[in-house]
Parts: sequence; structure tokens; C-alpha cells
Amino acid sequence: MKKRFSIMATLVVGLGFTSCSVDVDTSGLDDLEEQLEKTTDEMEEEMDKAEEETESSSFDLYQCPTDCENGPAYPNPGPCKTCGEEMVVI
Repeated sequence: MKKRFSIMATLVVGLGFTSCSVDVDTSGLDDLEEQLEKTTDEMEEEMDKAEEETESSSFDLYQCPTDCENGPAYPNPGPCKTCGEEMVVI
């Protein structure tokens, strides 16, 4: 009886350990990681491009510092058409 019990206990414990081991297939993870890196790189490129476009399209307005033209503002810097002073950002 003791012998039978010890054999049964050994089988139960042995089966318990083997049934708890799980094999995980990670073969597709490398492909997913590559796709994620590509997507991340593409997003960074798009963000950089949008940032460059934002920087290049300035919304500054320029005006003569002496206000000799009574207030008109211009989208580009340069000399005032009336007095020749360099325009300043307003």
C-alpha cells in the first residue's frame, strides 16, 4: 500500500510539473517589432516634416518703428517704403 501510494504521489507531482510548462511561440514577435520600428520611424519623419513646415510658415507681421505710414503691417521684413527704416516684428 505504501509503495502504491508513493508511486501515485510521484506520478501526480511529475504530471503537475510537466502540465505547468508552457511553450510560447515567439517567431512572429520579430516581425511585429520590425513593423513597430518602421511605423515609429515614419511617424517621427512626419512630425519632423510638419515641424519644419510650421517653422517655415511664419505668422509674424512687420511694421515701421517710426509708424510713418500710420499703421500698415507687412508679412515680410525689410526696409520701410516711406522712410527706409528696417521693419520690426509687432
